[in-house]
Amino acid sequence: MRKLSIVLLIVILLFAANASAATTFSDIEGNWARDAIKSLAERSIFDGIYDGAFQPNQNVTREEMIELAARCFDLTTTEKQTLYSWLDHLMPMTESDDTESDYATRAELIAIVAKLVGLTDHSINVENWYPTFDDIDRDHPLFAAVELVNKLDILPTYVINRFEPERLATRAETAALLDAALNLDTITGKIAEIHQQTNRIIVKTSDNQYRSLPVAADTLILVKGETQKIDQIGSGEQLQAFYDIQGNLALVNVDSTSNAGNLFQGLANLLKNLQKPSGVQSFNLENLLNDDTMAAIGQILTPEQLLAIVSGDWTNASENFRSTLFGQLVELGLAPWEAEAVLSQDWQALGDMGMDRVATLLSEYVGVTPEIFYAAVNQDWAKLYEYAQMEIAQRLLSALTM
Repeated sequence: MRKLSIVLLIVILLFAANASAATTFSDIEGNWARDAIKSLAERSIFDGIYDGAFQPNQNVTREEMIELAARCFDLTTTEKQTLYSWLDHLMPMTESDDTESDYATRAELIAIVAKLVGLTDHSINVENWYPTFDDIDRDHPLFAAVELVNKLDILPTYVINRFEPERLATRAETAALLDAALNLDTITGKIAEIHQQTNRIIVKTSDNQYRSLPVAADTLILVKGETQKIDQIGSGEQLQAFYDIQGNLALVNVDSTSNAGNLFQGLANLLKNLQKPSGVQSFNLENLLNDDTMAAIGQILTPEQLLAIVSGDWTNASENFRSTLFGQLVELGLAPWEAEAVLSQDWQALGDMGMDRVATLLSEYVGVTPEIFYAAVNQDWAKLYEYAQMEIAQRLLSALTM
C-alpha cells in the first residue's frame, strides 16, 4: 500500500509538472514552434523573460537572444559576455535611436547558434560553394554559418530560396533553433580508422567508446576549412561530427593540428632561421622546432610580419592578421578594449588587475601557469625556463602567435 501511494504521488507530480509546462503559455497552441517552446519552457529557459503570453511572432532583442542562449548552454557570466562581444565584433550594432536596432536579425540568430555548436571555430574556404539562398552570397560574413546550419536541417521549413538575413528574428524562430541546437547528435573524438570500402570513419571518443560514422555522398567533410573527400583524411586526427535532425551524418569537421584554434600558435617556430636586423638578440630554439610546424606557420606570416609583431610595429604587420587576432582575443573572453591593449602592448592601460585577468585567461587557454605567461610577455626567457620544464616552455613558445 505504501509503495502504491508513492507511485501515485510520483505520477501526480509528473502530471502536474507536465501540465504546468504545457499551459505556461496560452498563445502557442497551433504555432509551428510549439514543441520547441514547450521543451525550453520545461527547462525554465524563459522564466523571468516571457511570462504569461509567449507572443511567438514577436521579435526578439539581442539581449534576450544572448540570455536565452546562455541559459540553454549553461554559459557563465564571462562566457555570455564573450558571446555578446563576439557577435558585436562580427556584426556591430548601428548607432541609432530606432528601437529596431535593439532587435536581432536572422543572420545574428544563426551566428549565435553556429557559434554555440562550434561551426565558427575555423575559417572556411567557400570559394567553390554554391549559394543555397538567393539573397545571401559568398561575400556575406555569415555565408558559411548559414550554409552549415542549413546543412543540419534545423532552419524553419518556410525558409526556402530566400534567407532574408536582415529580417528580424521572432521568438518562435529563436526557440526552435536553440532547441534544435541542444538536441543535435554530435560526436567528438579521434579518428581510429578509415574504411574506404564502406565509406565509414571509425572514431574513438573521449570516453574510449568507438563509433562508426557512415559517410554519405552529401556528407560535407571539412579539413582545416577546406572541403575534402574521405580518402584525404587519416587516422589520429581530431574530429567533430554532426548529424542532422533526420539522423543523417551531415558534417564532419577534421582538425589536423593538435591545437588549431590556439591563439598563440607558432611564434617561436617563425624565429627559426630568421634574418634578424641589427640590435635584435638571437634566440636559439632549434630544440623546440619541427619542420612540419615551420611549414604550417610559414603559410600564415612572413618573417617581416613576425618581426613587426614582436616589436609592436603593427604598421608593418598585416591588418588582416591583426583583425583576426583581435577577434580571437575577444572570443577567448577579453573585452574589446583589453584585446586592443594586448595588441598594442599597452600593459599600463590594463593596470594590475586587468593584466592579471588577461594573464589568467591566456594562460588557462594555453594550459600553463600565469607566471609563465608573465615571463613570456616580458620576454624574460631565463625566468621562463626557470618556471617550466622544456615541454611546457615549448608549448608556450610555440603558441605566442598564430
